Amino acid sequence: MQKRDTVALNLTESHKTVQNIKKRGGFTVSIADAAHVTEADYFGIVSGNKEPHKFEKSGLTAEKSAAVDAPIITEFPICLECEFVEYQSNAYGVGVIGKVVNVTADESVMVGDKVDMSLVNAIAFDPYTHGYYKVTERVGEAFSDGNKLK
Repeated sequence: MQKRDTVALNLTESHKTVQNIKKRGGFTVSIADAAHVTEADYFGIVSGNKEPHKFEKSGLTAEKSAAVDAPIITEFPICLECEFVEYQSNAYGVGVIGKVVNVTADESVMVGDKVDMSLVNAIAFDPYTHGYYKVTERVGEAFSDGNKLK
């Protein structure tokens, strides 16, 4: 049975992020939105090993997660707070597996007590064109639409 309370990150072992996850036993996954594409890209292109004030230079703010020993980026609309579960290293890269123990979401992306992904304006990275794209429109029903082909 597939677990739906886990996340997997493909990270390079030498990155400061991996060192922090191992040391703290937890991490957060903040979902960046289109309004913060510059800051999100900065996080990806600047090494925390070389720039000790990386977060401060981003201009974003953080607060400590109540669930794990890791920061929540307050400007990003959604954050998954995760307990470190497993660390994997093989020919395909480094895998950090975490169990989601809490989710925070800005009120602006909520409809009632649920996150409305069409309001998040989440961004996705396309590694082939090196572009960022907004993920805004629901186009199908998971675990349902494929039944039409049965």
